[in-house]
Amino acid sequence: MTAQTVSPQVPTTRSGPRSADVRRRLLDRRYLPTAGTVAALLLLLVVGQLRYSTDDRSFISMRLFSNLFIDNSYLLVLAIGMTFVIISGGIDLSVGGVVALVGLVVAKLLLNGVPLPVVLVVGVLVGTAVGSLIGVMVQYFRIQPFIASLAGLFLARGLANMIGTTSIGIKDPGFEKLASWKIKFGERPDIWYVNLSMIVAAVVLLAAVYLLHYTRFGRTVYGLGAGDGGQAAGLMGLRPGATKMWVYVVSGTCAGIGGILFAFYTKSGYNLSGVGMELDAIASVVIGGALLTGGVGYVLGTLAGVTLYGLILVVCNREGLEPWWNRILIGAILLGFVLLQRVLVARRR
Repeated sequence: MTAQTVSPQVPTTRSGPRSADVRRRLLDRRYLPTAGTVAALLLLLVVGQLRYSTDDRSFISMRLFSNLFIDNSYLLVLAIGMTFVIISGGIDLSVGGVVALVGLVVAKLLLNGVPLPVVLVVGVLVGTAVGSLIGVMVQYFRIQPFIASLAGLFLARGLANMIGTTSIGIKDPGFEKLASWKIKFGERPDIWYVNLSMIVAAVVLLAAVYLLHYTRFGRTVYGLGAGDGGQAAGLMGLRPGATKMWVYVVSGTCAGIGGILFAFYTKSGYNLSGVGMELDAIASVVIGGALLTGGVGYVLGTLAGVTLYGLILVVCNREGLEPWWNRILIGAILLGFVLLQRVLVARRR
């Protein structure tokens, strides 16, 4: 009878491979712009906490983030739509004009007694229609996205001017009820709110994360931004042609939703609303880590970009700086991220 030897079992752990995977992801240069955004966001929060906290109130609080997203829900939705377009290698300059057009359409229809649910659907469809027109021009008439979306901007602005050149207040009781609806949390002095615009923006965000990162459509959007005109995506059995048009439909639809959220925010429609808003959306997407050359970007990075954008405005207001300082700081940060992108693209080649 021979003695049976049992070799000692080496305890296995899954933390090793997981830790290595996390380190690999952090060092991946594709994530560097988004990591830079998160680092800048954390730096601003720390600076704000040190400068603006008092004995009875902390700067970093749910109240701060609540106010940030109440003030910027419409911008977040616009930037989410823009994320699809920029990752595909395009651009959409029409979204600011669509915001103005949707606001005036909503105000006029409600003024004429059209039921509120119909008005809201029509408002979103106005954005979808402008996005579809741009997509058709880009895909089927081979017009550069810059020119096609610029035409969309002029079209939306022109239609808004035709509807009215003065601000139209929205007095519809149902609309006012939706615009003012919110849930209160906490007690004084740390009361914070969740309103309808925040919920709509969160739903759009989750839908965009799923669509861009977990579907065939999302993979095709990234394939379009690879710089080969979608040839590689076509060889993989994807449909780059139709997708190129649909990214503008997505952006236009988000602009329609953003226009309604902006109308909730201002409770009015005005033909000069949203001037320069398309640039704010593009800046938020780029600051959030999307490459302007396409192929790289994340919806959650856009969320970080919009949050950083809003936080800069808060800090400037706390410091009592003139409004143009907001633009200078955002411009400086945007320039830094664009330079970082140039370095990363050069190294990738």
